[in-house]
Amino acid sequence: MPIRPTDDPTTKAMKGINLFHYSQSNCAMRIRIALAEKGLPWNSHYINLDTQDNLTDEYFRIHPHGLVPSLVHNGEIVYESSDILRYLEEKYPEPSLIPDDPEQRAEMEEWLDLTRDLHIKVIKVWVYGTERYRSKTKESMKEYIMKQPNQELIDFHKMTLARGHIPQAMIDEAAAKLHALFARIDSNLEKYEWLVCDKMTLADIAWIPNYTLLHFNNFPFEQYPHALKWINRFISRPSYIAGVDKWFDYVPE
Repeated sequence: MPIRPTDDPTTKAMKGINLFHYSQSNCAMRIRIALAEKGLPWNSHYINLDTQDNLTDEYFRIHPHGLVPSLVHNGEIVYESSDILRYLEEKYPEPSLIPDDPEQRAEMEEWLDLTRDLHIKVIKVWVYGTERYRSKTKESMKEYIMKQPNQELIDFHKMTLARGHIPQAMIDEAAAKLHALFARIDSNLEKYEWLVCDKMTLADIAWIPNYTLLHFNNFPFEQYPHALKWINRFISRPSYIAGVDKWFDYVPE
């Protein structure tokens, strides 16, 4: 499990589960849902992306890319959402959120990896493209480049800042990939109650926030009837209400 080493005394002194998160981050939603499903208490550290809280030196000492979420558990740092889900499952295995069948578990792992691999080139392209949204100013971009080691993220934000929009061809390509993914999800849900088997797993928790984000950007889900049943069942769960709905109206102090 990828634990980020730290010598920072403040971080090492943190006890319990400390989640650094933002209300509308789909990646942060995954962790809040998982914590609720496992009934785990946690300390909230709200990172307001609207005011660039993620660009502080203090936060870069926790997350090397200045992204959310990140987790500090008894002084140990884990900072990719898929890895945080795996970490929580390892530390708190009950109730289990992994399939019993090895092949289904392998497919669950694939869905977890896809959340990381497709986040910038598909999810962010669709969301930023349909909103014509730029998250960086010229001033904050200078600071971001100095601190950010992820060149893919730098190039993405440079493009949105310079152009003021994402090229339509990139949006169309992202849409095609999303339709292929949700067609696969729909096919799986024709066979199973949940995404990879007949019990909820980390795959479901990893992917339902993508629905949430895409829904608010008008992605057409109506052509995926089995996925819609899965979505409607999930969004009525207490974990979704606690991990997603509660935070959409959150106003940081």
